[in-house]
Amino acid sequence: MIKQRILLISLVGLLIFGLLLGGKVVYQKKWQDVEIMQQSQHIPGVVSAKIVTIKGAKELDVATKKMTNLRQASLSLQKLDVNLPIRFLDQDNEALRKVLGQMQFAFQEGIAQGDFTGMEQKVRIQAENAGVQLEIEIDNEAIYVILNQGDAQLIEVIERQGKANYLPTEINRIG
Repeated sequence: MIKQRILLISLVGLLIFGLLLGGKVVYQKKWQDVEIMQQSQHIPGVVSAKIVTIKGAKELDVATKKMTNLRQASLSLQKLDVNLPIRFLDQDNEALRKVLGQMQFAFQEGIAQGDFTGMEQKVRIQAENAGVQLEIEIDNEAIYVILNQGDAQLIEVIERQGKANYLPTEINRIG
């Protein structure tokens, strides 16, 4: 009799645990993802945002198109209260990647030395020499960089404190 009760209680407990776990998964997939998608579409330059799992790690992938205020968009995305690292999916090309790579020296030097005015001047000159339009903003958390060349746009957030709130930008192969 006692063994039957223990078995019954164990089965009921397992069933409740399964229902709770299933409910959490359904909530995250159906309501949380839809809510994030809806809220993100009100941010200028953001086409879509969704939570994805890559190699066991979750991240918020944000597809963009012609972003104009990366700092404001980044702050708005952080307010979605997802607590996941953000990866921007942009419309870049090889030329913009090369220019950004050349600018990394100036960015890292500016962060290390605190000479952000000098950094900004250096990267502006590099962008002009490459025929690229540069939009750059800075705050206490990061340096927000947008490089434009024709229809191509590269977006990069370079964190100053190394908090890993942002992952390296990738090209948006969908849009």
